[in-house]
Amino acid sequence: MATKVVICDPCSRLNKSTDALKFCTDCDDALCLDCSTAHSALKITISHNVVDVSVLTGRTFNLKKFCNDHEELPLEFFCSDHDSLQCRSCMANTHRACGKILPIDIAAKGIKSSVMFDDICKDISALRKSTNQLLKERRMNKTQVGRSKESILQKIKQFRSDINKHLDKLEKKMSSDLDTKERQLVEKASTDLFEAETRDKHLEHIWEQVNLLTKHGSESQMFILLNEVRSEITKQSTNLQEMILTLETNDIDFEQVDLISAISSMGFVKQTSSPCSVSYQPPKYIQAQIQQIQEKVPTRFEFEKKIDVPKNRISCIAVTDDNILLMCNDMSSHFKDNLIAYTEAGDQVQACTISNRVFGIAIIPHTDEAVVSLTTGKMIQFVKISTMVPGRQLQVTMKDSRMYGIVVIRDTIVVGGSYGNVYFIEKTNGKCLKTVEIGTGIISSLVPFISAKDEVLYCCEYSGNKKVHRLKQDGTFISSCELDNPLGMTLDSKGNIYVACYGRNELHRLSSDCKVDDILLIQSDGIDKPMSVVFNKTFTKLYVSKDGLDKSVLIFSCK
Repeated sequence: MATKVVICDPCSRLNKSTDALKFCTDCDDALCLDCSTAHSALKITISHNVVDVSVLTGRTFNLKKFCNDHEELPLEFFCSDHDSLQCRSCMANTHRACGKILPIDIAAKGIKSSVMFDDICKDISALRKSTNQLLKERRMNKTQVGRSKESILQKIKQFRSDINKHLDKLEKKMSSDLDTKERQLVEKASTDLFEAETRDKHLEHIWEQVNLLTKHGSESQMFILLNEVRSEITKQSTNLQEMILTLETNDIDFEQVDLISAISSMGFVKQTSSPCSVSYQPPKYIQAQIQQIQEKVPTRFEFEKKIDVPKNRISCIAVTDDNILLMCNDMSSHFKDNLIAYTEAGDQVQACTISNRVFGIAIIPHTDEAVVSLTTGKMIQFVKISTMVPGRQLQVTMKDSRMYGIVVIRDTIVVGGSYGNVYFIEKTNGKCLKTVEIGTGIISSLVPFISAKDEVLYCCEYSGNKKVHRLKQDGTFISSCELDNPLGMTLDSKGNIYVACYGRNELHRLSSDCKVDDILLIQSDGIDKPMSVVFNKTFTKLYVSKDGLDKSVLIFSCK
């Protein structure tokens, strides 16, 4: 097959037709000999990455170069505070207060020998390896179903030979059942195989991009690509884990019956299943977030100990991936040490002062940052978790006078206002993307539930209608139920809702559809004006803060 001729791009723009010998990956131009010589002589292009045009023959070189928000502007900077690539407009308008912004060329130095590069290459390799195993396993499963069909047909015929022709009709029915089951399983195996092949092609494309830039790209290009694919690798890793957990190796079998006592049937075609045999070890940064979770719903709670908070109270608690408790002290004198970090055993490790009254706190997933709602000033405070150092403040556009509950869903911060409104806020600039009116009172707590099949946002309306509301994550109302001053809430591993009812000194458990209501803990268990409730990451401990005579945090063991 003849090699495809590549035409020089600069010459083509001058209405000339010259064969290209080189390719500049920075300019995305094919170059003839003369243009390549001029290209390497000019100061502005002397540092560009030029390779033989044969290197790219039959391959695509798609690299994101322009800003998503400002499509006409190229990506030139990297913001370390937000771990994101920026154009000049983004830098000037939304990242002006950020502490460390570097040109991409500077930030990219040494990227090909960095831990980030090594980790992503290993992650891609691990994903490809497990996906290839999945392809092989699905093909084998598909073949095995066909083989099992043939084997079962032989068993049926052998069994049929021992009885008279009266069973011809039953044999046809059995064969029909078998065909139906085999067709269903083959269709399912084909669907699984198609999904695996699609995933494999996508990962192969990512790998080719990384491999290509490893050999022939510049460090800036590699840095851009790695930042671009990192979230995709996380998504692929999570999806692959979920896919493997839900897949089954299906087969069919035949059970014969005693025809003397049951002549109406020759047996049954049944599906046999076993867990998918593919093994997959998620990347380090994802694996660190996966812990052994108690899957059963707790039936009782045993008091362990309490954490004393003298002359103060804890309005909200958030738990990090390594089970550090971040507590908002909304009554601290002069705001001193109004954000406190404790171990899961109840020992204080750090504290910091935020110069405003705090109320709610939420952790930004997969980062070392948390966001805190400030009840006055319509502000959100960012905090670095590992050092407990306050970062930037985000001014929020909202019509409610005060801000209470807060949660982070992907790139959006969701906050509850003082007049029954829920606000969806852009995490970078504080712009209000959407306002949803769900009641008339304080929205004191927000908790999302995200699964492969459903995405729900639960909201506590402490005053006003005094309800727990259930919304879709686009803000569409689903349902609600009434409780007495529901103030704080959390979810267990099954999606049940645990609500601290401030007015009745009770801890309630609602089903995920807010219909079933059980009272788990009452005042005699120490529940005195409960405010915040949260599980640790393994669902073995429950923490309840209270605002009664003894303003403390109670620790319960989940049984």
